[in-house]
Amino acid sequence: MGDPKEMTFDEFTRAVHALLEPTAAGKGYNITGVDGPNQLYEFVHGIVGNGHALGEIIYKVKRYAAKDNPED
Repeated sequence: MGDPKEMTFDEFTRAVHALLEPTAAGKGYNITGVDGPNQLYEFVHGIVGNGHALGEIIYKVKRYAAKDNPED
């Protein structure tokens, strides 16, 4: 991705998009990729609001169910 401190904002957001796009569906986060409706996010937000820690737990459970990776 390069040094974010030396990137323009547009370059940084494109790099983040390129990083997330190929993994979003595989992790079970969103079947449409990073753009489009995200039912998992909407569910988490409805349950815990913006509580990042609780949301992260739910995302990890979903990713584990999708990938069966003991790292999760």
